[in-house]
Amino acid sequence: MTVLTWIVGSGGLLGSALSKHVQEANRFESPGFNWNAHELLTQQFDEAIKEFQHQAGQEPWCVIWAAGSATTSTDVPATARELSTFKHFTETLRNHAPQGPGIFFLSSSAGGVYAGSSAPPFTDESEPIPLSAYGQLKLDQEQQAKEALKNTCPVIIGRISNLYGPGQNLEKLQGLISRLALSAITKEPITMFVSLDTIRDYIYTDDAAKVILALVEAQQKNAISNAGKNQASTVIIASGQPTSLGYLINMMQDVAHTKIPVAYGNHSSAGAQARDLRLMPTNAKQAETLVNTPLSAGVKNVYLDILNRYQLALSPR
Repeated sequence: MTVLTWIVGSGGLLGSALSKHVQEANRFESPGFNWNAHELLTQQFDEAIKEFQHQAGQEPWCVIWAAGSATTSTDVPATARELSTFKHFTETLRNHAPQGPGIFFLSSSAGGVYAGSSAPPFTDESEPIPLSAYGQLKLDQEQQAKEALKNTCPVIIGRISNLYGPGQNLEKLQGLISRLALSAITKEPITMFVSLDTIRDYIYTDDAAKVILALVEAQQKNAISNAGKNQASTVIIASGQPTSLGYLINMMQDVAHTKIPVAYGNHSSAGAQARDLRLMPTNAKQAETLVNTPLSAGVKNVYLDILNRYQLALSPR
């Protein structure tokens, strides 16, 4: 089945992994967006959505939202702007949706929405309690997608665990595995703002992409056979393997064959970080099949990627 797929945020960590797994002939290639210029961005959204509507026609379609610049340290005004951008996109898509059966997938954050929740491991039925503006943004985006598109297409909310892989943006205050790799290479101390017994779930980008596309494909088949039934579903996309930060540091040291200098400090975002964020993937059997990159292998891939980027930056031009 041919499905015209639009990955919004295709240049990011998750978006680039998704793009690798979607055939080029099935991808909708939108022009670049000016994310920092709101008025211009909304105009670009309008034009791109209308072109997507035209290209999809009456055929099956899918929009995967993998965009976003907010992190756990982002303030309320910035998250409000990001939510406004998302609202405009979903409402414009509602007004100019292709005629064929479609799916909308939203990449959300399990860590963000469950930061204040109790009784881990968290499932898709756990009550989300965000502690930061970032977590609230993700929850608000979930609600916005479900409300705006309830009469347009089925919506899948994917609450994803800590995503990692080659190509992480090191300028953001996130991506611990990438930052550990960089510290191992440069020997500059990495500052930890939370306890080393803090537990997280890590999922490799390619594995997350495979799970997302499998979910979309299954929902697409269901949408075709159940036309008019636009239900929303929430799933947890995770490895299901809890890992402490201390264990992760030791693993990176083994991969890099060096000791990583670790410092300890305070940061305003630390209060929004849960100690225990164990997660239960929604479909455990699917996770076992598709989430198959061992953490040690993924960590090594990230280290080699950072090492290559660092050496290229130092090489004469």
